[in-house]
Amino acid sequence: MKTFSAKTLQDAIILASKELNCSVVDLSYEIIQQPSNGFLGIGKKEAIISVVSKKTHPVIRNSKVSFDKQNMISDCLMIQQELSKMLSFMPYEIEKIKVDPYDKGTIRIYLDGKDTALLIGEKGYRYKALSYLLFNWINPIYGYNIRLEVAQFLSIQEEIIEQYLQSIESEILNSTEYRTKNLSGILGVIALKRLRELYPGRYICLKNEDNEQFVFISMMR
Repeated sequence: MKTFSAKTLQDAIILASKELNCSVVDLSYEIIQQPSNGFLGIGKKEAIISVVSKKTHPVIRNSKVSFDKQNMISDCLMIQQELSKMLSFMPYEIEKIKVDPYDKGTIRIYLDGKDTALLIGEKGYRYKALSYLLFNWINPIYGYNIRLEVAQFLSIQEEIIEQYLQSIESEILNSTEYRTKNLSGILGVIALKRLRELYPGRYICLKNEDNEQFVFISMMR
């Protein structure tokens, strides 16, 4: 067994799943220490867990096999059951868990409930970590990309970015180099993807400078 520590129990579990390269549902863990904020910062404790992976040889689907809609629906039901089990280990009230096909190679994961704001976290950082965790579980085994929708959070962020990109379209077209405003957290990732779709002939990357995250766009490749 291996020991992991983090600020919260959820963060410790996610850290363990990344380190052991397996899904949260395939972890067997024992809580050694519950996290505590202490009093005025005094006596603050991190969550500590002792973990072992129950899965040794995952069955990996051949990504070259063509997607069959019926198989995809069956996979979605299986993923939904496993996801429900995974979330049951976390201290959140999530009443709705739905997994269904989104497009040919992508599944949509929809979560909603009283604690969805906690799943998203400040500036979407926890959402980003959860999305990363789910992708690294689902894609190697099932071969799908994922679209994680937590109480419409992703759709709202995409709409914000779409409106912003429309407002700077003329500036981008008339510039050899352009830098967006500060787009923290998931906003920068969404903007990067969308700008690469809109301007395929340009060099576009996500940068971090002076504690700001922005997308840099250049005519040069």
